[in-house]
Amino acid sequence: MGQWYCHASRQQYGPVTEETLREWLRQGRVRPADLVWTEGMDNWAQAGSIPSFFATDGGLTPPTPPTATALKRHRGGAILTLGILGLVICAPLGIAAWVMGNSDLREMDAGLMDPAGRDTTQGGRICGMIATILMLIGLGFFLLMMLIGVAGSLA
Repeated sequence: MGQWYCHASRQQYGPVTEETLREWLRQGRVRPADLVWTEGMDNWAQAGSIPSFFATDGGLTPPTPPTATALKRHRGGAILTLGILGLVICAPLGIAAWVMGNSDLREMDAGLMDPAGRDTTQGGRICGMIATILMLIGLGFFLLMMLIGVAGSLA
């Protein structure tokens, strides 16, 4: 068949070749319970139900699904803490929350990190974004006041 689409780890991927999809199945990035679709199919189906992927006569052996121990642990609590501290105490910590949150969400989407901390990570990332934006607004206001003060002393 031609181009495939898959829905894995709360994300849709595709179009990809059948060879690429088979590789993802071998790696465990796509699991037998994940949904796949290609032209000619009436509806999305579980990858494990596609005979060409998991046939006993030369198809792939279904990979063992990754366990929670095989996935990286999420840092949602740390990211949320940094985001809140960035809002309340030290705005530069918001930058760290934003960067770490982006990185962890990418890894969760790729199926490399435990997705259980997605909401906490997202909350910390948003707090970090707000803290960073407020810091930049404050810095801009401070520089504007400095320029007005310098211009006033020259007059």
